[in-house]
Amino acid sequence: MAIRTFYPARARLHNGQMVFEEGDLASALRQGCFALRIPDDIQLWPGLKLAREFYLPVYEGNPDEQSFRGFRERSGVFFDREHFQTEHILIDGPRRLLEFPVTANRLCDQMFVLGRLLLRTILAHASIPQDLWPRATDFCATDGGVEWFAVSHYRPDRDMPGAPAHKDTGFITVLYYDQPGLEAYIDREWQSIPPVNGHFLINFGGALEVLTARCPDPVMAVLHRVRQCDPDPSGDRFSFAAFLNPAADGDVFQASSDGREIHSLGSVETFLRRFNASTWKDDHADFGISRGTADHRSKAEAQP
Repeated sequence: MAIRTFYPARARLHNGQMVFEEGDLASALRQGCFALRIPDDIQLWPGLKLAREFYLPVYEGNPDEQSFRGFRERSGVFFDREHFQTEHILIDGPRRLLEFPVTANRLCDQMFVLGRLLLRTILAHASIPQDLWPRATDFCATDGGVEWFAVSHYRPDRDMPGAPAHKDTGFITVLYYDQPGLEAYIDREWQSIPPVNGHFLINFGGALEVLTARCPDPVMAVLHRVRQCDPDPSGDRFSFAAFLNPAADGDVFQASSDGREIHSLGSVETFLRRFNASTWKDDHADFGISRGTADHRSKAEAQP
């Protein structure tokens, strides 16, 4: 059965500020996502190359070229989803610096900088004081938290759904895709979200939804999925995304209705394990669960 097409609000950055060209921030927060124009200084080609080649075997040749391939053999970062078409890399910041090519790491860093800027914009909009941001976000608003980067390939030879319906678990997701297949549950129905040329899709995650749930203008985490992908002469469907998440040894927080206080709702690890059990239904119970973070000075200095 055909479903409707959803066209998200569109924004761009101007002098470090978010400016909406279609729609507005209020509608984006309610719908759970919006399209953001990719800044001119971001080069996508390393992400495109990685997404098209990470699952291929390494061949003898240029070492720089080889570093984009062979991830099926790398333990702890490659996941083969037995019930879905997707196979993917999920890698945190410290491991990424060791495994990814330099050019791909540069792109990742730029996407995370963008995500942090957007997170700060939304926290300010929610009237949560800046002095609460470090604890409320596990320092994701500045330079902390866990930086997950995912690269996905959808195998059209599998007669299965592309990816299950789920909400992202963290605060902000900066997603790139350029082929149809993404669907989201918006306004009480599933709708197709075609790629917006020259734009990232920004998704809001569960940690941000929980944090702002009692605020006057709460953020909705968008429920989304990828439908079964058919063979395409132009190439298999792929995507790559930067996720800003709190570390598993921290807490999930919720702000008061006036935003001036935050309260713990329990551990991040419990939150993530429930997500894995209900979403993927496979043997990867520890998927996306990390207590380790990058060596962020501001977070280290805050420890007693």
